[in-house]
Amino acid sequence: MEAASQAEKHQPITDPAIQGLLKGVARVGSTASGSDERKSYMLARLKSSIIHFGCPAIFLTINPHNRYSPIALFYAGEEIYICKFQPKWYSLSQLKRTLNNPLAVVEYFHNMITAIIENVLKEGIFGEASHYYATIEYQGHGTPHTHLAVHYLQNI
Repeated sequence: MEAASQAEKHQPITDPAIQGLLKGVARVGSTASGSDERKSYMLARLKSSIIHFGCPAIFLTINPHNRYSPIALFYAGEEIYICKFQPKWYSLSQLKRTLNNPLAVVEYFHNMITAIIENVLKEGIFGEASHYYATIEYQGHGTPHTHLAVHYLQNI
C-alpha cells in the first residue's frame, strides 16, 4: 500500500521488493513490441546514434503498398506475369490475398525495405551512408511500415 501511495504521488518507491518486481516487469516489457518500455528503449538508442553520428541527414517513413504490387501478389502465391502486370486484371479479393497471408506481407516488406536501404540509401544518390536507425510499426490493418533516420559521411 505504501508503494502504491508513493507511485500515486510520483515519488520514488522505497520498498526493495517492489523495486525488484518493477525492474523485472520493465525488463519483460522492453522486449514486447509496442510497449512503453520498448518505445523508451528505442528512443534511447536513437538518441545515442544522434550523439555519436550527429543529426540524421534524412528522416523518412517507408510504407510499401502491397495491395497492388505484383511482388506482394507473387509472395502470396498468385501466379503473375511480372513483365506485363496490370492491377486491373486482378479482383479485389485476389489483391487482398496478400493481407490474409502474414508471411507474404512480412517477406514482401523485408525485401522491399532491404532493397531500398541497400540500393538507394546506403550507396545511392545521397552518397555513402555512415549509419541508419530504423523502427518497424504495424498499422491497424496489419501491414508494417518503417521509420528511418539516416546519417551520411557528408551531410547533404
